[in-house]
Order: sequence, then structure tokens, then C-alpha cells
Amino acid sequence: MATVRKTIIVTDQQDAWIKDQIAKGGYTNDSEVIRELIRKAQNRRLNDGLSTERKAQILANMEKHDETIRKLAR
Repeated sequence: MATVRKTIIVTDQQDAWIKDQIAKGGYTNDSEVIRELIRKAQNRRLNDGLSTERKAQILANMEKHDETIRKLAR
């Protein structure tokens, strides 16, 4: 899956929170934090009306994509 570069604007407080998440070791950069937030929002919406099997399939595909991105970033 292709990636697209985006420029976003966050408040100082949001920036501090993102940096804190990275410092805690859960992420290696800002993009990972933002992508995780997007995935969580997507998952919340997906949970409405989908079968358990379909949800599992979508989540597996998302994890596979994330792993590919991590490998490319190395």
C-alpha cells in the first residue's frame, strides 16, 4: 500500500503528548503515534455493524500493512 506525506498542525499541548508517547517507548516517531490514533478511530467505526470474522480480517490486514511500513522505515 502506498503512503502519502501529510503536514498537520497540532497545539503545543498535543505536541507534548505525542513526544511523551515516543519517550515512553511505544513509538519511534510522530507518524507512528498519529497512525495509531487513526487506526483506533477506524476500529471504533468498524465495530458498528460488522461481523466478528470481518473485523478480524480487517484488523489482520491493518497489522500486516503496519509491519510493512515499519520494515520500509528501517
